[in-house]
This record gives sequence, structure tokens and C-alpha cells, in this order.
Amino acid sequence: MKNNKYGYKVCYREFGKRKYKIHLVCNTYDGAVWSVQYYETHPQLDRKTNKLIKQAIWFVLPIRTYLEYKRLWKGCPF
Repeated sequence: MKNNKYGYKVCYREFGKRKYKIHLVCNTYDGAVWSVQYYETHPQLDRKTNKLIKQAIWFVLPIRTYLEYKRLWKGCPF
């Protein structure tokens, strides 16, 4: 899982819900794991609604295809 050429998604799932939401896209696995550890101890706001995320379970998922990679990085501000 550490040698993924497309990058990683940091996702969360709120308690009682089934859908995963993408919170951040990272180039490296170490950066994604660091982000998850930080998000577990510090409350975060939803990127679209700006509401506090409560009781979330955080995940690191690999970006599997080139098409998914292009779609995720299309709206990246940097």
C-alpha cells in the first residue's frame, strides 16, 4: 500500500452513516497517516458545509486509477 504512484485519500465516515467522504488528498502515505493522526485528536470542519465533524472514523485509502487521480486533483487549489 505504500508504493502507490497516484497518491492517497484521507476519508472519514460519520458515526451511524455508511458513506465515506473525502477530506484530503495526499501524495505520500506518510503524509496521509500523519493527517489521520492529527484529525483524530483535533476536531475538523467539513470542507463543503463548514460544520464540525463529530464522531468520525478516519481512513487512508489509495487512489487506484489514473482517471480517479485526474478527477481528485482537478479542483486542488495548489
